[in-house]
Amino acid sequence: MHDQTTMMGPYQTPLALAREPLMAFFWAVLAPVLFLTGAGLITVELIPEFEPGSAEEVKAYQTLWFATCIAMALWFAAMSAWSDWLGAGPFAGVMRTDATWLIIAAMLGPLLLIVPSLVVDSFMTEDGWHTSGDVNPAMYAPQNWTLAYLFIGVLIAPVVEEVAFRGVALGALIARGFGPVSAIVLSSAAFAISHQQYSLAAMFVVFLSGIGFAILRLASGTVIVPIAAHICANAMVFFLNWAAANPPT
Repeated sequence: MHDQTTMMGPYQTPLALAREPLMAFFWAVLAPVLFLTGAGLITVELIPEFEPGSAEEVKAYQTLWFATCIAMALWFAAMSAWSDWLGAGPFAGVMRTDATWLIIAAMLGPLLLIVPSLVVDSFMTEDGWHTSGDVNPAMYAPQNWTLAYLFIGVLIAPVVEEVAFRGVALGALIARGFGPVSAIVLSSAAFAISHQQYSLAAMFVVFLSGIGFAILRLASGTVIVPIAAHICANAMVFFLNWAAANPPT
């Protein structure tokens, strides 16, 4: 059993995260594939065929997002238990901050995702560049949204991803003596790679937003700030997509 006393290093990083770098690599790089991609592949095989635009299509997406919700919860539960056992706490970092940082997170969060997306979009010549060619973009269309999908996008994904990439990955790199720049770049690259459903251009957007979230983590000294920023960013993207699909008449 590891010592449960949390000792902090630079940027309020739990030094315990340096103890098991291979496991930190697993939780940030391999776990998304094992839990999310695995759950998606299994669910797709179990879903019956459907006609586009049918009620069965919506039911299929409900099943897929519900399975993804469970997979993300299992990923977080296992990762959190490991981090707590290691001595870094269940969120791999401090979860306390003041109102000023939360306001900063709420203001900067949407910009960290929307601005890179607009910049990359200005260089793209075709619509629909966000998703991989192997992914049906209809599953992300507002008319096919489900409660599970909204729950994942606005709450579960921001919490789990920030703990994995700005908590475990970034923290482990800092705790092992990496400089802030290299730690930010490497953890943000892992964050981008985990989004296999996106195109390379969209993954680059995720990489840039990850850099912003990582800077917020180091500057604030707490994981709760990038979590709040990520929640606000995803919520704003959902709102903009919904507004674009439902223009005023």
